[in-house]
Amino acid sequence: MHDDLHMGKYVKDWFNRRAEDAFTHVDDSKRLFSWDHGRDSYSSYFHTGKNPAKDAGKMIGSIFKVIGLPKHIKYTPVANQVKESLRGSAPKVHIPIGMLRDEDKQWKDDPATLDAFYGACIQNAALAAMQSDMDYKRTIGPRYGEDKKSVHHLLTSVLNTERIDKKLADRMPGYLKFVQKFKNHTYEENYQAPADDAPARARLLDLIVRMLRYPAHITEEEMEEFKKPIESIERMLKRRGGIPDTFSECESFGRSMAKIVYEYEEEEPPPPDGGGGGEGDDDSEGGDGTPPPGMGEGTGEGSSGSEGSGSESGGSMPMSKEDLDKMADEMMRDLMSGDEGDPDDRKLMRDFEDFEDSSKEADEELWDKIGEGKAERGKVSFDVAKPQKEQYLRDKANIDLTKAQVLARLFARKSKDYEFVMKSMRSGRLDVGKLAEAKQHVPTIYERMGQVKTDKICVGVLIDESGSMSGHRIEKARQGAIFLNEVLKKIPSVELFIYGHTADTKGVGSTDMMIYREPGKQTDPYALGSVKARVENRDGEAILATAARIRSKTKNAGLLFVLSDGGPCAHEYHGRSAVNDVRKKVLQAEALGFQVIQIAISECVPSSEMFNHYITMTDMSTLPKDLVNYMSRKIGKLVKERVFV
Repeated sequence: MHDDLHMGKYVKDWFNRRAEDAFTHVDDSKRLFSWDHGRDSYSSYFHTGKNPAKDAGKMIGSIFKVIGLPKHIKYTPVANQVKESLRGSAPKVHIPIGMLRDEDKQWKDDPATLDAFYGACIQNAALAAMQSDMDYKRTIGPRYGEDKKSVHHLLTSVLNTERIDKKLADRMPGYLKFVQKFKNHTYEENYQAPADDAPARARLLDLIVRMLRYPAHITEEEMEEFKKPIESIERMLKRRGGIPDTFSECESFGRSMAKIVYEYEEEEPPPPDGGGGGEGDDDSEGGDGTPPPGMGEGTGEGSSGSEGSGSESGGSMPMSKEDLDKMADEMMRDLMSGDEGDPDDRKLMRDFEDFEDSSKEADEELWDKIGEGKAERGKVSFDVAKPQKEQYLRDKANIDLTKAQVLARLFARKSKDYEFVMKSMRSGRLDVGKLAEAKQHVPTIYERMGQVKTDKICVGVLIDESGSMSGHRIEKARQGAIFLNEVLKKIPSVELFIYGHTADTKGVGSTDMMIYREPGKQTDPYALGSVKARVENRDGEAILATAARIRSKTKNAGLLFVLSDGGPCAHEYHGRSAVNDVRKKVLQAEALGFQVIQIAISECVPSSEMFNHYITMTDMSTLPKDLVNYMSRKIGKLVKERVFV
C-alpha cells in the first residue's frame, strides 16, 4: 500500500487511492497517452482560442459522445430542470456552466476553473452513462430533488459517486485528471468544517464523508477520537472488498453507516479520584446511569436531545436524528450538487443544445485520445461459411415471421425511386411543344429529366460464436440471425451483411470471422444453419473489423446488430480490460457511420458497460416485435433522399 495512505497507525483511505491523485482511482498498469505530461492546467491541451471559457461549452457535446451518454438523456445548465426531469421518463444531466461566469456575468478564463468545469461535466455524464436511468435518478434525486434527505441519502450518494468514478477510471482513465481538479475545487470552494465544539455525531458524519470522498485533510487526532466507529466501517468495507459494484450495495452500506452515526455516543472520560465511582460501577452501566458506548439509542429514531440520552462533546446534549439529517442535506448541496446555475445560463447553451449535432469530429477524436489508452490490433481473417440446410429450415420453422411484412412495408414507404420532368429550362433537350417560342428566340424552351432516389441502408449482423454461447444461447443467436436474414434479404433498399466470430483458432491473438451473407460474395442461402459455439471471442476487434469491412464495400449509413452474451474472453483478453476494449471499439465503429446495437442473450456483462444501444432477448418470441419497434424508430434518420438532375 502506498505511503500516502497511512497516518501513523491509521489507514487514511479505505479504497487504496493516493493523495497525489486527489484520491481518485488510478491504475498504473494502464498505458496512456502522455498528453498530460508536465501540465498543471489540462484544459490548455486543446484550448488555443481567445475565449477558452466560451469554447468550453461547445466541447461538452464531444465529451458526452465519447463517454457514451445515452441519446435520450439531455442536459441543462439549471439545477431546477434536473429536478423536474426526475419526475419524467428521461432524466437530465446538470452542466454547471455558471462556474465559468463571475459575479458580473463575465467569462472566467483561469485554467483552474476550466479544469474543474470539465471535471464536473465528465463526472455528471459518467453518472448518467455508467448506470441505469433508475439508479441515476436515485443517485441525483437527493442532490436536486425536494424530497426529504437524510444521512443515509448523503452517504449512499457519496459512495455511489466513488463507484462511478472507479468505472470511469477503468474505462477512460485519462478523464480522471479533470475529475481530480473538480474534487479539489469543490472541497476548497464549498467545504465548511464543523466547529471544534460541535456535537460528536456531527463531527463523525463530517469525518466519514471526507474518508469516502475528500480524505486529504484528515488528521490522526480525529481518527483516534472516532476509532471505534471508523474501524467498524473499515471492517464492513473490507469484508466486501472495497467499493461496492452496484447502487443497491451502495445503498445498503449507506444505511449501515448512517446507523453507526445515529447511534454513536462519545465515551465518558474516567471520573476524577473518588468522584462517584465505587462499588456500583460495572460493565453494564455507568455510575451515573449512562449506558456504555454504542448501547444507548437503538436506531436513533427517537433521539431528540432529551434528558437521559447520554452526553456528547463535553456535556452537550446528543445531536438529534433530525438535526443530523438537516446537516446531511446541507452537505449534499455544498459538496455534491455544485453550482446550481441561473436561468440566464440557458442562453449560453444555445449553440450546443444538441450534443450529437453540434459536436465536431476532431473534438471527439481528441477527447477519445485523452480518455483512452492505446490498443493494439491483432490478426483478423475472414472465411466463407459452409451451409447447413436442415438446421436452417428447422430454426426457420420455429420463428414467427409475421412481422417481416411490417418491416418490408416500412422500408417501402421510406424508399423512393422515380423520375420527373422539369419544363421551361434554359438547357437540356428541346421541348417539342415550344417550337413556336423557339422561333421567337425565347430561351426557356428546354426540358430536363430529374430523379428522386433514396440511398440504400446497410444492415450488419455479427454473431458471437464463442464457447460461452453453447446450448440455448447459440440457438437463440442463430434463430435471431435467421430472422433478420429472412426479413431483410427481400427488401431491395437494404444491403445485408452477416458475420460470425470466434478467436485464437488460427494462433494466439487471432480474430476469426465467418462470412454468412455479403453482397457480391458467393455465399450459400443456408449458411446460417452452420452457426455454432466454437472457441473464444475477441469482441472488440470483431466489431471494429466488421464495421471496417462493411464500410469498405458501401458508404451508406447503417445499423450493426451484435448478438452476444456480452462476455469477452480470449487469450490475454478478459476481465475489465476486455470490457473497456469492447466499449472503445464500439465507439470507433459508430464513428464509421454505424449505430451498434447489442441483442443481449443471457448477458454475462451488463450491456450498458459496453454498448450505447441494446435489446435484451429474454425469449425468441419477443425479438421480432422488439426489432420492428426499434427499426421503425431509426429508419427515418437513416434514409437519405437525393435529387438528381
